[in-house]
Order: sequence, then structure tokens, then C-alpha cells
Amino acid sequence: MTRDLMKIAKEREIVNNTIRSFFCDRGYTEVETPIVVRSPGMEPNLVPFETMVVEPDGTKHFAGLITSPEYSMKKLMGAGMEKIFTLTKVFRNVEELGGTHNPEFTMLEWYQQGADYVECMNETEALVKAVCPNLSSAPFRRVRVRDLFLQHIGLDLDDATTDDLKASCAKHKIHTDPSDTESDLYYRLFLALVEPHIQTVDGTNLPPLFLYDYPKHQAALSRLTADGKYGERFELYIDGIELCNAFTELTDAEEQRRRFVEEGEERRVLGKTVFPLDEELLRLLPNLKNPSYGNALGVDRLHMIATGAKSIEEVMLFPAGGLFKVFGN
Repeated sequence: MTRDLMKIAKEREIVNNTIRSFFCDRGYTEVETPIVVRSPGMEPNLVPFETMVVEPDGTKHFAGLITSPEYSMKKLMGAGMEKIFTLTKVFRNVEELGGTHNPEFTMLEWYQQGADYVECMNETEALVKAVCPNLSSAPFRRVRVRDLFLQHIGLDLDDATTDDLKASCAKHKIHTDPSDTESDLYYRLFLALVEPHIQTVDGTNLPPLFLYDYPKHQAALSRLTADGKYGERFELYIDGIELCNAFTELTDAEEQRRRFVEEGEERRVLGKTVFPLDEELLRLLPNLKNPSYGNALGVDRLHMIATGAKSIEEVMLFPAGGLFKVFGN
């Protein structure tokens, strides 16, 4: 270990203390949520770490490590808690070891009942500026996903079909696969033709950007816009780093069940483990106020932005890449 470990530790202490002070000053309660659960996540693009819980009598329970504390946080909201936040470890397999990725990382997640994703954008901007005084005081930019697809691809997501997405990929010589879903095709176009333009111009980082209103197939656990075409969801990009993912929360349990089943089928087709539906979450979800919002923010990446670090390994005491290089394959 040749890095300045004390410097990293003190920086993270400041980041964590600033986060806690920010939310405590706003009337939030800090909560702890489980890491080992039966349903760690249904997103088709994520691969949870799988494990087994064994009782003394030999009874076994299949489980996984959380990719996010989202399900547990929403259960607490459904049980009556109004404003909560947590700082927790989360785990995602089949991720890069370095850059902006690590299979084990720290997530800040917070929820408030009675407000929507626009209010969440305001609060997120205030939090980031509190932790990162090096950032400009200018307001963060806010742009709809549809506007960027029109600008950089000439594709209108208001009425784009799967065939339209395939045609755009072919036009721009972007590789596709016969198994690609509408979501896959969207990602191929976004990563190749949109994302490069929202982060830098001629090698210069652009001001922070809230990218919001994602297509319906990207709605995840978010409420739909009034026209039913987009999810009330946003992500924040700063200095080329995707920092967070936030929603106005979906509170319709039947719609959420439908999305879970759909995502489970996508996981099955991809050959990934299909975890059981979290029935307790579905039971409590209708208790949330409509609107309510939630945000999941990567603390290690926030630490990078606050200190100007270029790699997640510069802000972690035990980055996975270093650990596995030490012990070998």
C-alpha cells in the first residue's frame, strides 16, 4: 500500500459527516437496512452476489447481497416513516475493478414522502454543493432524455418503436444482437451517440447535468409522466461521472408487480438468477404518499468529485482490484 491511507480516511470522514449533517438538519432519520436478503434486486442489467443462509438444523435459505437498499427503504416508508436516509455497503457482480466501478461500494439512499423528483433534484443539487465546495455555484443544467435523442440522433422517443431503434443503430453502424430488447437498443444508442456529448466538449468537462424523463421501458421503479410515455426518473452527471439515480416513486403495487414479472422474464432469457418477488414490498407500497421520491447516490464517486480523483481506487482504503491482485487468481 503506497497510497496515503490517512488522507483517504480523513476525506471520507468529512464526506460522510457532511452528508449526515445535511440530512439531519433537514429532519431526516438515519436508518440501517439488511445486506443479506431473499430478493436483492430484479434489474436485468445487474448481477447480485448469491449466497446461502444456513440454520443450525441444516435448513437452507437461498439469498443474495443487496444491489441497493431500495426495497427495505420503501418498506420503512410503507410502515409510516416520512424522511429517511442510509449509508450502506452494496454489492454488484460482473463489474469492472477500477475506473468508477468496484464490486463492493458505499451507497447513500434517501426518501421523502409528499414530494416529487423535481424537489429531489433541488435537494440533490444542494447536497452535492455542500459536499463539493470546489464546484461552481451556478445552477446545474436540466435536460430531458428526449431532447438529447432529438439533438444527437434525430430520433423522437415520443413515438419511437423497437424497429425505429434498430434502424437508428443500423444507420450509425452500431452493433446489435437478435436478442436485443427495446431497452438494449436504447442503451446502445445512448452510450454511443448521446452520453459522450453530455459530459465533455473538446476534452473539457461540461457543468453538472440532470438528465431526466427516461423512456417508459427505462422507468424501473418510477412513476410515469402524465402522458404515460416516460418515467419520472433522473440521473446526475458531473465531470464525466454518473453520480445518482432517482425517481418519483411508483406506488401502484399491481403495476410494480407487472414490472417485476417482466424484469424476471428478461433475467430468465439472459440466463440470470430470477429471485422471488418481494411480497412484503408489494403489500406496503400502496401506503406511500403519491408523490414520494427516492435517490440512490454513489458515495465513492461523490468522494472522487469532491477531491478531483480520477479513479475509484484513489478514494477507497481497500479497492477490489488491489485486493485480488495481492492474492492472485
